Amino acid sequence: MRLHPIRQGGISDEVNSARPRWLVPVIATGFLAALAVWVIASPGQSLRAGSQHHPVTRQAASSPSIPSPSATASPSSLDQSVPDSPPPGVTWQIIDTVALPFLAGAGPASVADGIPSGFAHTPTGALVAMVQIDFRHLIEPNFVAVTQADVANTLGRAQFFDLVEADGLTNPPNPQPGTYLQLAGFQFVSYTTSTAVIQLLTARPDGSYQLSTLSVAWDGHDWQLVLQADGTDSPNQQIVSSPVGFVLWGGV
Repeated sequence: MRLHPIRQGGISDEVNSARPRWLVPVIATGFLAALAVWVIASPGQSLRAGSQHHPVTRQAASSPSIPSPSATASPSSLDQSVPDSPPPGVTWQIIDTVALPFLAGAGPASVADGIPSGFAHTPTGALVAMVQIDFRHLIEPNFVAVTQADVANTLGRAQFFDLVEADGLTNPPNPQPGTYLQLAGFQFVSYTTSTAVIQLLTARPDGSYQLSTLSVAWDGHDWQLVLQADGTDSPNQQIVSSPVGFVLWGGV
């Protein structure tokens, strides 16, 4: 599931981008060669549609009023069961043509200038955080600010910014429908109160699915996306013909 044109492994892929991305794009193959989460194109193409990068800060679409996870509640007092079916009560909002989940009690509690925050310290909170952060980190015109706020400060994040600066990437402020892949499902690989590893599926135009393995870490206050050492969001990305074994989940 790729979103940024720079990454090769991710949640979404860009459908009509000149550069490869790693998370949401439909065609995300070349990571650095065509640097264009969990979304719109075929393997080898990047998630970003823009060619030159001069991050444009735009006002994020208003999000539903969602109560913040209790700051005083301990993880043990919250639901720590890993979801094996679609979380109930989810509403979906279209952000830059991509449907993103909002869930009362899980998050995000707020979205400011495209930056989501306030996710519950639970498996479901980790899942919603992963989808929200990874996709926004790849498709938002304001993706640099999203990355600075919601991506763990690791060597992978530094490498990502180096790639952005070197290739001059940007995202279109008003992408056309079909630019990015849509979330189609998930499967938990592992979960602890400090880290979660989840595989996300995004649906491709040819009926197949793009599979990406993503990680989030709890920083003591909220979940943050963890990038790979090469700046991508997923250590591997595969195309699968069937969603069997995954929980089908998506807003479109």
